[in-house]
Amino acid sequence: MLKLNFEFRKGIFFIRLIGDLNRETYHEIEKELKSLIEDNLFGYIVVNTNHLKTIDMDGLNYLTKIYYLTRECHSNLIICDKSKIFNVLLNNNVPLIDSELEVL
Repeated sequence: MLKLNFEFRKGIFFIRLIGDLNRETYHEIEKELKSLIEDNLFGYIVVNTNHLKTIDMDGLNYLTKIYYLTRECHSNLIICDKSKIFNVLLNNNVPLIDSELEVL
């Protein structure tokens, strides 16, 4: 099961992913998240992955899709990831932080 928590604060759109991001769950949020990003043209988007329990290759590919979507919309993507695994997977192309407070 995957839950989302959205927050817009100080010009930054926060997306918190909670639970399992896998082939079965990311389809539930894909259209909603895409339309939010495209319609609002946020300057900065922070994706917090600290509360993910599991992620599979489809989930990783979905995070890559979010990266390309934000680039198309001229937004800046920041990933909040304590584990630093995304730093390796995304080849240092996306700024990474440990805590959402660092972005403010």
